[in-house]
This record gives sequence, structure tokens and C-alpha cells, in this order.
Amino acid sequence: MTTSLSFACYYCIASSPRALTLAFLAIYHLTLGQAMADTAATMMSKMTLSSTPSLVAKREPGKAGRAVDILSNITPITLKKNVAYFKYDLRMYAIFSKKDGSEGTREFSKQTRDDYNEQERKKACTEIFLHLSKNQPIFRGDLIYDRAAILFSTLKLDGVTGTDQKFSLSPAVQSVCPDAIRVDVTIKQAADTFQVTSNDLNSCVNADFKNESKGLMEVLNLATSQIPFFSPKDYIVYGNGNIYLLEPNKFGFQDNEAPSIGKDKYTGIGLSKGVKILEGNNKPGGKDYMPALVLDVKKTAFHFDNHLLTSKIEALYGPNQFPPLAVLNRDLKDIRCLTTHKKASIVIGSFTNGPVGKATFTDRDGKQTSVVSYYETRYNVKITRPDLPGVIDKHQRNIYPTDILKVAPNQRVKASQQTKETVETLIKVSAIKPEIRFKQTQRLAQLLQLHSKAAEATGVTVPANQPPLAVPARQLGPVGLLGGQGSMAGPSWRGSNRFVVGAKVEKWAAFLFFNGGGRPRFNPHQVFQGFVPKLMEAGNRKGMFIPPPAISDAIEVKGHVDGLVSEAVKKAASAGCTFVLIVSDDRIKSHDQLKYEELVYKITTQEVTLAKAAQVAFEGKVQTMENIIMKTNVKLRGMNHVLAGDNGLHHSSDAIIMGIFVQQPRGMSAKEIEGGAMPSMPAVIGLSANNGNLQAAPPQQRELASQQYFTTAYKFANPREWMTGETQRQTLKKMVIDALKQFKENRGKIPNKVIVYRGGVSEGMLPYIASVERDAFHAAFTELNASYKPALVIIACSKEHNERFYHKVFPTAAPGARVDTNLPPGLIVDRVAVNPELNEFYLQSHKALQGTAKATKYTLLHESSGRLTNDAIQHMTNALCHLHEVVNSTTAIPTPLYVAEESAKRAVNIYHHVKGIAENYNLDEINRTLSPSGLGSRINA
Repeated sequence: MTTSLSFACYYCIASSPRALTLAFLAIYHLTLGQAMADTAATMMSKMTLSSTPSLVAKREPGKAGRAVDILSNITPITLKKNVAYFKYDLRMYAIFSKKDGSEGTREFSKQTRDDYNEQERKKACTEIFLHLSKNQPIFRGDLIYDRAAILFSTLKLDGVTGTDQKFSLSPAVQSVCPDAIRVDVTIKQAADTFQVTSNDLNSCVNADFKNESKGLMEVLNLATSQIPFFSPKDYIVYGNGNIYLLEPNKFGFQDNEAPSIGKDKYTGIGLSKGVKILEGNNKPGGKDYMPALVLDVKKTAFHFDNHLLTSKIEALYGPNQFPPLAVLNRDLKDIRCLTTHKKASIVIGSFTNGPVGKATFTDRDGKQTSVVSYYETRYNVKITRPDLPGVIDKHQRNIYPTDILKVAPNQRVKASQQTKETVETLIKVSAIKPEIRFKQTQRLAQLLQLHSKAAEATGVTVPANQPPLAVPARQLGPVGLLGGQGSMAGPSWRGSNRFVVGAKVEKWAAFLFFNGGGRPRFNPHQVFQGFVPKLMEAGNRKGMFIPPPAISDAIEVKGHVDGLVSEAVKKAASAGCTFVLIVSDDRIKSHDQLKYEELVYKITTQEVTLAKAAQVAFEGKVQTMENIIMKTNVKLRGMNHVLAGDNGLHHSSDAIIMGIFVQQPRGMSAKEIEGGAMPSMPAVIGLSANNGNLQAAPPQQRELASQQYFTTAYKFANPREWMTGETQRQTLKKMVIDALKQFKENRGKIPNKVIVYRGGVSEGMLPYIASVERDAFHAAFTELNASYKPALVIIACSKEHNERFYHKVFPTAAPGARVDTNLPPGLIVDRVAVNPELNEFYLQSHKALQGTAKATKYTLLHESSGRLTNDAIQHMTNALCHLHEVVNSTTAIPTPLYVAEESAKRAVNIYHHVKGIAENYNLDEINRTLSPSGLGSRINA
């Protein structure tokens, strides 16, 4: 088949039963954060899917591998039979007087994503509810309350119908809004599902996501959180399942397990709780719908409460410092602060472009007034840091000096606010050994008190002696690999003496960026001069061709580095170089600018820190050099090793294997869209596919290497909920078309099978992926040719879940010896701990470098041939986790998805670096200037 073969010729190929049988598409599933997941799920619940998901009927579990029994962090729930739960809509309002004499309303029971407001509202709702349940006789039965607008009772409330019944109460029943003149409460029967029973388990899950009963799941979620909800002196709860300890020492945690993070944050310890309906001990031909708790230790960064914003800034950046505006916006934006001069709160939207001492505003008389003098004169407040930028309120756009603001309590540190120190501390304290994590989880489970009489009254209990769920698993055999000189086997291996495909660099440039200040451990020039020859020697020994660099310069960085990086890459490109290596001082942040210049000049770049270069040049760290040269080879279209042939689906020569990862911006509400708001940030779609052509490979291995080499692409897209202009679905369709065309051009054939791992979605997005995005793939096929119908399988893959698996008996070591107490890589779980209706399995494919390994969850959503077995999917997925190429060990997710996810991250970093904090964007413009095109290589190895 030649490269001139057109898509019109495809029908005769695709109609082959064998081609359809082997075909396969996969979708990877990942949650970016709870707030984004909640927003996406809410938005999607209001959207009409373009078509019905066509999910795969439940299939037999896999059989390959050695059977093993393990434990989990899952605890079965005992659900009493024949218990009715009546659902009510309960609303609570503070009524206050406005200046004009009219009444204003503040709803306590309204949900919010703001941590401080959430806790304040829930506090008010709790106080009001406790008063009602004690003093109003209609509140009867055993009550289950979410501290917002949902109330369940095991008895029907007398006189409460589908019409609001109203109570007016004294404002003293709550302490959150002291200015209220009264509190109004309304209650009525819930409009969606007024009554459910404990017998409705089988309606909680459904193979096509239709007609799923959420009522009983709400009961289970709320009933298992009642003790933490109503114990405010011991716990603080976000949502229904993130429960943090106010005094971790009372639960046996040491101070070093919840350390301060710098001088402005601390580590919160808690329990992440979820409720699921699982398969349980399902017998052949039957279904055992088992409600269960999934519990895990959770550690999260919090802002110190009541910390003056000035003090927080000094703690972050040092006293008497004027941090750059971009840094302040990055680290402090969206923090809620309380004002000290009067009772109010504001959200940091941005900072003034200059000291607040020079900031002015227009007063009521139309005069320009100094912000500092206004607060000092009007409120007798001394502003001690007029040199710091002023805070601009996100909503009212008023300006405040940092001296009159203090950080509101109970705020978790958002991902966008996490500094490098925050991330490093959280990683360190969260890396708990499996045997310790298992014991802590069991201990924390007791705080739910589900063996109490109160729990028994609701019909939702867990006996005090209930053991964690035992799970049958299978250990897959090792995966064979081929290097340039011999075979290897995973999950960890020693690298071959030679690469399968050694890249060739005809002309390249090497630059040293060093900072003249301070006393580095090694002289930067000596490190650079020692490292470059060793890089060349290691690469040539492995089968690469790396001559001496055509350009070798040392550049001292005295100020901003971006312009220096730009000039260096421009110089290399002008000289005809195809590769640029930068060795940079660890204090110099040049990476984002370097990757932007890579786009501009279409040149491959790589950055190595001075510390790692010194390890190679002077300390003889062989593995460090091995990792660097492996990365270099892959970036330059080389291939370090390949999977040995084993008849797996990943060895099909006519299969395109894609990884697709979507990173969404903050979700827009329907109200914002209807009000004419524009998206402030684009989404990013990262795509990787085995659609390159490794012509440098030996002829006998060229096809094998091309099957397993994954290229990089990404595009900016409008948010998923934005339906004006080019929709996200249309951007995805275009990317799929481009990937298929590139496969045909480089591989000389049309793919019969499309294999895609899809990432960047929450669990609530599964029906959207199984319908809307499935249709986007079909639309891409049709646009190429009406007769082009490759077989299609869709699999969702998620790392963002709480399920953990453990040895039944943890291995021990002799005194002084070390032993890994994690389960070994290649472990499969596809029974008992999985959804009773969906085709799910867990695969732990990697070895944890520290802490407790987490298996990745996969869900089969669509498969058009109807013949693909769980063994085939599981074997291929495990095998693809061996192709990261940069290290000699497996990864937690398949390589095509790994590359796609890194591509999306690269796009986000470049966007922020070039655009800063943009208020809006032009999709065509940013895709033209900030997206790669026609590279055909893996630029983010």
C-alpha cells in the first residue's frame, strides 16, 4: 500500500470482519480538581446529549495472570431493607433592612464554590436546622440533612406538600448574619424524587447512564457524613466527603505529619469519603449490588486563618520586598479576605500596577483621592506598607491596602495558588507507606461512627468490627522489551547498550546560562565543559550521531533571562542548527521561554539543570546521564526500546493509537453565558499518536518502532460549555482528522483501527464522552470519506479516584534492610471492587517511587466490534505503560496518554508565559502563534 492511497479506498479494508474484530478506541478519564469536576458535571446535567451512549454490555473478567488475594480501602455498608426516605427542599434566608427601608435577602442554603462562604452558610444552616428540629413538631422521623437545601426523613412530614410552607424565626437562631432582622425558612416536597427506599440499589447504576436513581445515592452519601457535619468542634467538611480534622493530634497524628508550609500555610489532615455501588461477590449469572464506602487519608494545604495580607506577603517573599505583579497575581488571586476597618469580605481579583501609596480613586464628589489617605483619614488606620501594590476586589473593583485585609478562615490553597514549596511539602507529607496509610485509614473511618444508634436509626450502618473488603486480583506476567542489542523485561529493566533507533544530529548548539551571584558548589564553566563531551560520548556509544556543537556559548544572566534565551535560539536557528541544548543554573527560570522559542523556530530544544549536569561531569552519576541521553534521543526522533512482538492489539500495523487529554478552564455557569460573559481562558486539547515514521530505524524494525513512537500535538479550544464559534467538539474532530491524515502520509496506509486513550474528564462526564465525543470521531471519519468506518472502542481512564489496594499481609525485611510494601506492578482488579453494570478494571502498572501506589481505573464505554475481551484490553494497556522511554521503568498510564497530558501542560505553560493573565483570547490567533504544526516528533519527552 503506497502513500498515494486515498481514504476513498478504505471501505474495502474496513469491511473486513477481522479488521473490525481487532479494532479498538480508548478514552482516558482524569479529574483536574474537585471544583472543575463539579462544574463540568453540573453543566453537563443541563445539556442534552447529541445522541444516546451505546455502552458495552458487562463482559467476563479477564483470566490471564496469577490469582492473588488483596485488601482494599473499601468498606461494605449494611443497608436495612424496606426503609423509606422522603426528600424535602429546605431553604433558609437572612432578611435584613436596606438603607432605603426595603428588605434584602441572603440565602444561606445556596451552594457556593467559595470555601469561606461555604462554611459560613453551612454554619448558619446547621444552627437554624437544630433549632427547627427541636422546636417545630412537623420535623419528625430520623432526619438526614446536608446543611444546605436537602433534607431526608424516614417519616413523611405532616402537612408538607409540593408548595412552600414558611417559618419566620428570630435572627438569634443563627450567628452568621447578626444584622438580620429575621430568618425565613421554607420547606416543600422535593420536585425530583420525593420518595426512595433502601430497596432501590439496582436503580443506582445503569449501563447506559439513563434512568439512574440519584435519590438513594444522596441518602447514602449524606447519612455517612452526619457525625462530621454536626461536630463542628472536631471537623470541618467541604461538600459531602472531604472531612478535615481540627485537632489531628486527637486522632494520633504527629506534628510532622501536618507541618506548616512556609510561614503562611499549613497542612490539613482528613479523610476523603465516597459512596459507590459495587459488584461485590457477584455470582455467575447474578448481580450483588453492594453499597460501600471508599475511604482514604487526605492532606491538603490551607491558608493560615486571620493572617494579615501584608504579613502573608512578607512571609512568602521576605520583608521589605516588592514582589513582581505577575507573581502576586499567581500566588494570591482568588483568596478571600476580611476587611479590618468594617465587617465585610472581598476576593482578591488582581493588584494595582504600582504601589498603593500612589493609587487614587474618584470619590462621590468627582475628586481624585489617595487610597491611603482615604483609609487613614476615614478609618484612622495607619498604612505601614504603602510601597506594596493595592488589592483590587474581584467583584466591585475597589482598591484596598494590604494592611486592612486579613485572610478569611477555612480556605484551602487552590492549585493556581500553590508555590513550589507548597507542592514539594504536600508530596513529601502525602507519601505514606502502604502499611501506615492502611492503618490511618482504618482509624479515621471510626470518626464516621456508623455503628452508632443514630446511624442504625437511618438504616445505614457499618458494624464496628467490619473488615475492609477483600478483593480477588491477578498478577500479569512480565512484558518483553527489545533494545538495540538484546531483550529486556519490565516493569524495571537495565537499558540496552544501544538504542533501537539512534537519532542523528548534524548541527547543534550548546549554551550555558549562569548567574554570577552566590557561590555555586561547582564552577558553572567547568560543569558545562565537562558535561557536553560526556553527553556526546554517551549518545554516540548508544548509537546516536552527535558531533561537537557548532555553537558553544556561556551567557551570564544579570536580569531577565527571556531575551537572552530568545537571542540564543535565534542564533542557533540562523546557523542551521536543528537542536539546542541549554545548561542553566537552577535559579534561572528559562524553560517556558525556551519552549516558546521552540515553537517560533521549529527547532528541538532541551534544558538540563546545572545540578544534574554536575552530577554527570564530576560525580559520575551513570543513571542521570542515562536518563538525559534517553530523553535527548526520543526528542530527536530516536527510539530507545520497543515492545517485543506478542500478538497484542498494540502490534497491529494498521492501528492508530491516540492519547487525548483535555484540560478545561474554570467552568462558566449558564447564567454567565446568558449574561453575555466571554470565556477568559481557553481549554487545551493535547493529542499524541503513533503516526510518525522512523526512517532512521533498521528496515527489519522500522514498522515495529513506528508503531510505538508517539508524536505530539495540541490545540487551544473554547471551553466545553461554550457553543459559539468553533466548539470544543469541532476542534477535537479537526485534530482527529489531522492525526489520521498524518498516519496515512507517514505510514503509507489507512488505519483500520483507531485506538485512543482519552483524559481530562470527570466521572460525571462519562456519558458525554460516550455520546458527544464518540460522535465527533464518527464525524471525523465521515468527513474524510463517507465509506470510512473503522471499528471504534472507547475506554475512560482515571487517576482521580480514592480506591487503594494493599497486601493482605505486608512483607517485612530484616533489621536495617529495605522492602517495598506496595503491591507489584502488573496487578489487575476487575471483580468485586468494580461497577456491577459497567466494564471497569484497575491496573497498577507502575512502581511507586515513594508512598503508596495507586492503581489507574479504566472503564470500557464503547466497542463496535463486540468481540474485544478484557484480557486483550488489559494486556495492551499494561504493555503501553512500558514505552515512556525516558526512564527504565513503567508509568501509571499508557504512554500515548502520558505524552498527550504533557502536551496539554506544555500548552498551558506557554499560554500563561506569553499571554500572562489574559481577560480574553482569540482562538484563531493563539492557535496560529502558540500551537505546534507538522512536527511529527515527540517534543515533550
